[in-house]
Amino acid sequence: MFYCQHVLGVGHFFRSMEIARALERHQVLFIEGGEPLADFTPPPHVKRVFLPPLMMDGQFTRVHSCGADLEAVKYRRTELLDQSLRNFAPDVLVIELFPFGRKYFTFELMPLLQRIRQENLPTKVVCSLRDILVEKKDQARFEEHVIRTLNACFDLLLIHSDPHVIPLDETFSRVKDIAIPLEYTGFVTRRPGQTLTPQTGLILISGGGSPVGRDLLACAIGAAQTLPDPHLRVRAFASPFLPRQDLACLERLAARDERSVILPFSSQFLDELAAAELSISMAGYNTCMDILSSGIKALVYPFPQNREQRIRAERLQQLGILTVLDSLQRDRLAEHIGLQLRDHKARPGTPAILQNGAANTAQAVEKYFGRS
Repeated sequence: MFYCQHVLGVGHFFRSMEIARALERHQVLFIEGGEPLADFTPPPHVKRVFLPPLMMDGQFTRVHSCGADLEAVKYRRTELLDQSLRNFAPDVLVIELFPFGRKYFTFELMPLLQRIRQENLPTKVVCSLRDILVEKKDQARFEEHVIRTLNACFDLLLIHSDPHVIPLDETFSRVKDIAIPLEYTGFVTRRPGQTLTPQTGLILISGGGSPVGRDLLACAIGAAQTLPDPHLRVRAFASPFLPRQDLACLERLAARDERSVILPFSSQFLDELAAAELSISMAGYNTCMDILSSGIKALVYPFPQNREQRIRAERLQQLGILTVLDSLQRDRLAEHIGLQLRDHKARPGTPAILQNGAANTAQAVEKYFGRS
């Protein structure tokens, strides 16, 4: 049983689903707590349960229930989780991010964890954690709460990072106080599903799965349109959760130049990326992993509200994998684009980075809990 709650974009969903895909020798009940992604087909061994969706605004200040009564939604979600645990009776429960994040969802997760312990259920509990944690106002209090919850309610911590690139103790100081087994799985990366013909001058622009990428898309489209290269083409992929009025503005901007087009969010985005010459994007976990696995030249603009994306982007820049943008200034971005398209040198070799995170996660679960 795999619990995943995405609150803004879809990065958490895709990383978790990639891990669920790797658990192909097992039945997986995938619990989704965010707004469902349209037209997504899971692997045959994965059954999905949709909790009434809860999402967060772009400033991470307010949770909303997509028009329904919030308290009624919370009650129904807790009820569905309890039913899923009892009916599916999982050997292993994987919870993405919590207790290192998703504090708001304590209302439904702690009753689930307490029931497993109080009723002495055989279910083993795993925390599935990305590479970098978001900073907290009271870091010491936050870390104390995490340690207490993790050691009391979980059996295994799996960190989806390469410790030689980004170790957990860079953003969590009390790693030594974690009493349960801890393993680094390597980064969870995807591979293109099909090989498309590389296209010179093709730029792919994406704002991730969240609404906050709108300004990046607008700036990047405008910057590319100032370049005179007749062979340049821009394919900009909009977030599935972008407000309709924002999408209309981007479409009007793209319509000013026949070389640019706005496209809907695509679950086959990685295939498109592998065929392009340059990527312009934010620096979320999944986006950076797609850049890493595809080998494309990339310009990234880290999400400005917290340190997570900047730490990741700057570390990958040090390894020669991408270039970090300091601001969204159209003329400066146009310069960056021109330089990247004129530079025909192959990307310099990078140190070996552990990337097989999904398969390694499946192996770790089987190793610790004796399932095959």
